[in-house]
Amino acid sequence: MANSVAPQDEPDKATTQNESRHQPLKPDSILFDGDLDQVSFIDVDLNSAEFVEQHIPCADRPNAQSTSRQTTEKTDESRPHTPPHRTLALPKSTWQLVLIGAGETHLQILKWWQYHPIRRVNLTLVSAFEHVVHPGMLPGALAGLYRPEETRIDLAKLCQQSGIQLIVDRANSLDPIMREIEFAHQPSLRFDLASINIGSVPSAEPLWQSHRMMISVKPAATFLGRFRARFQELVDQWNRAPGPEMLQVAIVGAGANGVELAFSLEQYRFDLELPIDVRVIEGNSEILRQFSRATVRRVKRLFKKRGIETSLGSRVIDVDDSGPSTLVLENGETIRADLVIWATDAAPPMSLAGFRLPKSAQGFLKARQTFQSTDEVPVFIVGDAADFTGQPSSKGNTSSIRQAAALQENLVRWFDDQPLAEYRPKKSAMMLLGCGDQTAIMSYHGFCLHGRWVWWLKDMIDRRWVRKFQVS
Repeated sequence: MANSVAPQDEPDKATTQNESRHQPLKPDSILFDGDLDQVSFIDVDLNSAEFVEQHIPCADRPNAQSTSRQTTEKTDESRPHTPPHRTLALPKSTWQLVLIGAGETHLQILKWWQYHPIRRVNLTLVSAFEHVVHPGMLPGALAGLYRPEETRIDLAKLCQQSGIQLIVDRANSLDPIMREIEFAHQPSLRFDLASINIGSVPSAEPLWQSHRMMISVKPAATFLGRFRARFQELVDQWNRAPGPEMLQVAIVGAGANGVELAFSLEQYRFDLELPIDVRVIEGNSEILRQFSRATVRRVKRLFKKRGIETSLGSRVIDVDDSGPSTLVLENGETIRADLVIWATDAAPPMSLAGFRLPKSAQGFLKARQTFQSTDEVPVFIVGDAADFTGQPSSKGNTSSIRQAAALQENLVRWFDDQPLAEYRPKKSAMMLLGCGDQTAIMSYHGFCLHGRWVWWLKDMIDRRWVRKFQVS
């Protein structure tokens, strides 16, 4: 069932929506590969019969005969319609598809486009960074199990290989009615269809953004550089004036990311014989809430064995900088922390405030099972940025492979004016947690396995994933 198609008792409204969604936008100029040079189009006679026949929909032509699909056309004043756009002549009609964000689902669309581009559609990728890091390999890179370049995907090379335009900038706003995206540093961009895959950020963004001692695990593309620069400063200070106490490093958040980072940081400390203690702080009363009890028990035993402390049941609400930096918990307790890695539950990035689309109570973008925005506009939302109607919100555990396959199908369907297919996520999936010491934990259907062979499996999956998008 296509979200953009009206009920059967209103064929006239469905026709109006289909006609407006498939009227291609033709801008005055095109931005090629991030270059600001503008290329003007050829002047034509806008009143010529040939131009009217090719570029003006039948319903908009003067004295045009109504088709059988438009005989009962009416206007619904209660719903905003996409306004008519100025059309200019092009050598041939083209559509503008824009992918906002280089999340894992969009990465697969880029690779698919290399072999199966949609005819008469130009594809543009918008990313705030020139490269992305596979999040599954980030803890391993912190533990020294991967070189940084082994975890990176060069977007410029990937887009060039696939014939895709890349714009490296931050999308500040999206207007679905005018079909326009505004950037932080570049001219705005028009689109016919857009897809959003910008992910999520750890919760309490204003708090961790305002303190230098805090390092968010996202964006993953810059995490290692930010962490190592700040950590080296602390170690240098301690070496110049060593005190009786060890450096205290806290990880806020005991989900999958927080647990993996704790293991990796402890291994990093052990390998380099660094003077630090590692502590995990979680606002809930238990770690790994979405995992089986067997997995929780195994992780707790490993924490105890490796000297990783935990503080559970009270969330961090503030930082006291009056003396040695301390975290202030909701229950009034304070914990000293020289460095904090923030890896809490997913929250919407503040940049979503500029996207004029319906939002859920949590602030994510509301989407239907077809990925289309609930506002019946030409915008799809995938990954953690989406809250699907009628489906419990689950961030970080979505299958990007399954979503990418469904998104590919609906992109083709949208441009072919076909009903959109609904996406049905799997109810359960195998989870692999790296322990930083070339072992890993597998959690699946309540079972838990731990060992080197599990790490071998995780390592193989992660390396194969990254190599699929790396271009030599």
